[in-house]
Amino acid sequence: MQASRRSRAASAAASAALVLAVPLLAGCASPEATFEAAVGQGVAATETARLVVDQQLDERTFTTTALATLGDARRELVAASGQVAGTDAASEAESETRTEVLDALDAALDAVNAARDAMASGVGSLEAVVPQLDAAADGLTALEQTVDADADSPADSPAGPAGSDG
Repeated sequence: MQASRRSRAASAAASAALVLAVPLLAGCASPEATFEAAVGQGVAATETARLVVDQQLDERTFTTTALATLGDARRELVAASGQVAGTDAASEAESETRTEVLDALDAALDAVNAARDAMASGVGSLEAVVPQLDAAADGLTALEQTVDADADSPADSPAGPAGSDG
C-alpha cells in the first residue's frame, strides 16, 4: 500500500514536471519549426472543415456535430495563428514567412467562420463556402511545402528558402 502511494506521488510529480516543461520546450522551437507546425495544423483544420461541410451538404451528419467540428477547426486555426504571431523573426526572410503563414491561416479562419455562419444562422450559403475552403486548403498546402523546405535548409544559409525559384 505504501509503495502504491509513492508510485502515485512519483507519477503525479512526473506529470506536473512534464506539464511545466512542455511550454518551456515549445518556447525554444525555431521559428521555422513553429511555422511548419502551424501550417500543418492549419491544413488539418481546414481539411476537416471541408470534410464536414461535404458531409453536411450530403446530409450525412447532424448539424450539431458539424457545428462542433467547425468550432474545433476554428479553435485550431486560432491557436496556430497565436503561435505564429508570438514568434520573433530573426531575419527578413523569417518575418516574410511569418506574414505569409498568418495570411494563409487568416484565409482558412475566414472560410471556417463563413461555413459556421452559413450552417448556424443561415448567413450566406454553405455551397458558396466550398470554393473558399478549397482555396484556403490549397494555399496552406502550397505554403506547407515552402515552409517544410525552409525548415530543412541550413539555418545559416544566406541563399533563402531551399528550392525557391523566386
